[in-house]
Amino acid sequence: MICYRIAVFTALFALHLNCADARSIYRWTDRQGQVHFSDHAPDSEFTADELRQPDAAHISNAGLRATETELLQQIQQRAIQQKQLAQSRRLKASREQAEHHKRCSANREKLQASRGHDNYKQYSRYLRNHCW
Repeated sequence: MICYRIAVFTALFALHLNCADARSIYRWTDRQGQVHFSDHAPDSEFTADELRQPDAAHISNAGLRATETELLQQIQQRAIQQKQLAQSRRLKASREQAEHHKRCSANREKLQASRGHDNYKQYSRYLRNHCW
């Protein structure tokens, strides 16, 4: 999901940079009726409408609009949160794994000590179901 958002943001950012660098944008219709847009004026045989330039007031110092900057910050915050969550999950999993190994070791020792006693089967069953 986040990869999709990053891809969309990157595409919008690239489009924005292309539009911000252009001084004017032209629109014209060819002989087949297809409408074209470009930052270069068409050949003299076509009449082009000059569209308005990108508004410099909406562009921040980094070349981003305020909404784009806000979106970028939200994406970065989510990425940080996801990294922190993944790290806490890894830590929790490693703790659980250490506890599991500890229980298995304790039951192996109990199994060895209980050979020939009634609770031997109990330890054996636990080891079979949880440790092997």
